[in-house]
Amino acid sequence: MNQYLSSRTLNLIVSIIGAFLFWQLMTYLSLITGNPSVLRVWGGSGTGFLKVVAYMAFIYGMLDLFEKKRALRKEYLGFHLGLLPTQDQMVLTPDDVSKIKLDVLSREKNGEQHYMVSSFVKKAATQFRNDNSVSDTMKVVEMQIESTKNDDEGRLEEIRYIIQTIPMLGFIGTIIELTNSLQQLDGGIPAVRKSMEGAFDATLVALTLTIVLTLYYHTYIGQMDMYYARIKSYITDNLISRIYNPNSKK
Repeated sequence: MNQYLSSRTLNLIVSIIGAFLFWQLMTYLSLITGNPSVLRVWGGSGTGFLKVVAYMAFIYGMLDLFEKKRALRKEYLGFHLGLLPTQDQMVLTPDDVSKIKLDVLSREKNGEQHYMVSSFVKKAATQFRNDNSVSDTMKVVEMQIESTKNDDEGRLEEIRYIIQTIPMLGFIGTIIELTNSLQQLDGGIPAVRKSMEGAFDATLVALTLTIVLTLYYHTYIGQMDMYYARIKSYITDNLISRIYNPNSKK
């Protein structure tokens, strides 16, 4: 938990600093280059503080997803530990299942890095030993995998909130700019037109950031779905479907 909080704190600090520096850079470049429209959109304006908040939320979300993707890639190493037999037509007896569990426990005791697939293999072997039923073991394993996956998806609630919030910041910025433009009515149409030049900048920035973050988010969701599907397939094909026990419960 402390490591997770430390990581979140670091991501927050990096996000704040990165957002402010990027906004300052765009603002500076727009000034020294004559304020071209592209740089003005991403840099300073009357709603610049909202852009900084949007940048901060975007960077924080991307960093969090990057860490989750990196952790997920590491979990794939668990499939290369040789925890389960993969030879064709190989049959496992109840004693073989017990040996598989003991092997996993031995690896953990020896300090081998723990992977999620190891935990599920151990749970499947334990469940079969407890009730001696292949079908019940399969049901319990499916429930455990689904429960773990739901827990991981629940930890993405913060990212989903960020994805919903960034566009709102853009809309608020546009409303502020439009309100300021209406206050220029006494100056005539040219004054209003000039004031409205950057009215939709914040919305454009926010929507662009949301598109990128949403794409990265759904990419991670897809990878997570494939990972849990592979765990289920790995345990089903190489453990549960191989068990042969004449006395097993139907």
